[in-house]
Amino acid sequence: MNTKTTRRMLVGVTAAALALPASLLVATSVQADTDPATADLLQAMVAEEKVAHDVYVTLGDMYDVPTFDRIAASEVRHQDAVRTLLDTYDVADPTVGDAVGEFDDPEFQAMYDDMVAQGSESLNEAAQVGIAIEELDIADLQAAIDAGQPADIERVFTNLLNGSQRHLAAFTALADGDISGQGQGEGKGWGKARGQGKGR
Repeated sequence: MNTKTTRRMLVGVTAAALALPASLLVATSVQADTDPATADLLQAMVAEEKVAHDVYVTLGDMYDVPTFDRIAASEVRHQDAVRTLLDTYDVADPTVGDAVGEFDDPEFQAMYDDMVAQGSESLNEAAQVGIAIEELDIADLQAAIDAGQPADIERVFTNLLNGSQRHLAAFTALADGDISGQGQGEGKGWGKARGQGKGR
């Protein structure tokens, strides 16, 4: 599956939440559990982060380079950050109980399967998959932030955005032949909901 097709699939998953009226996307924590736009956004984002994690774990088992394992570990923290928001907003986590490579949503399942298939072709293709995932993640997070979010969601999404930008740089370096995994920033101080710091 090529990068453009991959991008279209993932964008489609989060587009419904991001396209809803801005008034629905600025709900407070008190009303969030009845706000479908916020619920859809958070559920799509945690699933998207799981796709990234699971793809990197699987590709990391195929290639003897540190980049995949290190970024997969970072993606665990990305998922934890979104799950804190799911808890705060009383939204069900659609990834609970799903093993690596397993997704309840068939679109995310197809996404994982196609990305792994592409990445298994060569190390360069695996690096291109990483680039596509991170570019998509950056685009979705930025779109959500630009649409207007409560302060706690914006704070976590901004931290995730910064992390994805570092991951993109690492995969770009890998595509250029740097297999050392050096210079890949992990970032500090992931924000929890309501501004409670979650150190790395």
